[in-house]
Amino acid sequence: MEIPYEVTARRDTGLYNAKIGVWLFLASEVMLFGGLFSGYIFLRVGTQPGIDNPWPLGASVQMVLAGFINTLVLIASSVFVVFAWVALKERKWNVFRNWMLGVIACAAIFMGIKAYEYTSKLTKHHDVKLADNSILGGTILKDEDGVRTDRIRFDAESVTVDFAGGIPGFDSYIADEDKEDLEFKTEEGETVKLGDLDSWFMGHRRAALRGLAEMRKKQRAGTWDDQKDTPPKMKEKLTASFRINANPRKIASRDETKLNFHDRTIVEGKLVGDTITMELHSINLQMVPLADQDSVMAWKLIHESTGSDHVKDNYMAVREEKLDRVKSYFKDGVIPIKTLQGPMINFHNIHEHPHGHGGHGAEEAVQAHPGDHGSEEEGAAEGHEAHGGGGGEHEDVVIEIPRDQTLFVTNHGPRAGTYYAIYFTLTGLHGLHVVGGALVLAYFLLFGKKMFLRNPEHLANRVEVGGLFWHFVDLVWIFLFPIMYLM
Repeated sequence: MEIPYEVTARRDTGLYNAKIGVWLFLASEVMLFGGLFSGYIFLRVGTQPGIDNPWPLGASVQMVLAGFINTLVLIASSVFVVFAWVALKERKWNVFRNWMLGVIACAAIFMGIKAYEYTSKLTKHHDVKLADNSILGGTILKDEDGVRTDRIRFDAESVTVDFAGGIPGFDSYIADEDKEDLEFKTEEGETVKLGDLDSWFMGHRRAALRGLAEMRKKQRAGTWDDQKDTPPKMKEKLTASFRINANPRKIASRDETKLNFHDRTIVEGKLVGDTITMELHSINLQMVPLADQDSVMAWKLIHESTGSDHVKDNYMAVREEKLDRVKSYFKDGVIPIKTLQGPMINFHNIHEHPHGHGGHGAEEAVQAHPGDHGSEEEGAAEGHEAHGGGGGEHEDVVIEIPRDQTLFVTNHGPRAGTYYAIYFTLTGLHGLHVVGGALVLAYFLLFGKKMFLRNPEHLANRVEVGGLFWHFVDLVWIFLFPIMYLM
């Protein structure tokens, strides 16, 4: 049985089946992305400066140039897919193939640039929020052993596992050089290899839980004898010497001799390092009142690490210059509280100089570095460029931050705040659409030759439908780019 209107259009609508189907599908996609864009805008507008966690300006934290290049790439790919469809209508397979290869290449370039953006945010950009709500931006450095200093470094001597808790996760943080041939000794003298630890734990856990159930059963029946019956052993101490580089998110509490994991595992030994070393790029005091900014904890940490107050003095000079300039925008020089608490006044790139101090003014610095918060962090990871202090190189400012003076430490991933959570959701979802559309178009390129020889109009219709979806993907990005990168 032949399905009608697969190739030929209906007389009443002028459409064939696949085109009707893709338009209905795209209508649902419009509602999906429309809801996400609306949610972003409402959350953005509802942010209260000085109270909520700072909502970064898109132009100051994103790689705007990379996003703009991706915009051009997608626009070019939309043009290419039209030319590919026209080539099929003209029955030119080789021309179609060349244009479609261009579409697939554009999709690969787009995803490559997006992967570079993600990698940069997740590995090069970090924020440390101090106890007084000041935020230090920069790159977390590694210690002499090549371990990032946001990890808790601990020399372990023993591990106590709790069979009533979760499967121990400390083993994933053991230093690589200690993993080989690592063995644990139990209290009974049994040897457990690192690779067998999970299976050993699960076996003893099942036995312990069976014993616990039996004990409770006897207690309810009144047959439990405290003198004769022995409660099941719910904890086991394992001894071994190894280094742990623990993720602080997995640690419930710690001191100089003990790490308590959330899964109820206790590691005993000696704390080796719990100080974060950061190459400082920016200071964000949006959540600190102007009157208190002269005495924030950041200045003390910077002075202790560098022996200089240059960063503080520079920050204050740039801030005052910004305040003077902003006053001219308002009647009687009265600046609204929302502006006083916003990023224009309170976010400072440490290599930004006031007018008359041998470097760019605040306004020129923003214009000269449109991707920075951001861009200076990027530059710090790959080598600073010369600034206006006489044509020399930027001096790296490296500071030591005790962990007990921090509220959180994070990269610029989804955990960093509402903005980043929405950024990764929207761009990730759009990226999946790019990959899905590219796979469909690649299928027509790789396996469409038989359809072309049998019924070229059928293939042309299918490419037209795939092209409609591809145009939608391009259109979504044209909205997404200014909203996420420029607002």
